[in-house]
Amino acid sequence: MLNSFKRYGMALLFLFLVIILMLLGTLGVEDFGNHLLKDAHIKTTMKPKGERLAL
Repeated sequence: MLNSFKRYGMALLFLFLVIILMLLGTLGVEDFGNHLLKDAHIKTTMKPKGERLAL
């Protein structure tokens, strides 16, 4: 019982570590992109054009 708890505990810890690293990476890339486009006077928000498709 204790052995399986250690195994699943380590798996959950590793999973949370991967999730945190993915979030930090995403935020870092977004911040880096905003920093590059800061002086270019380009808005970084994307808006869909909403084209109609004939069905």
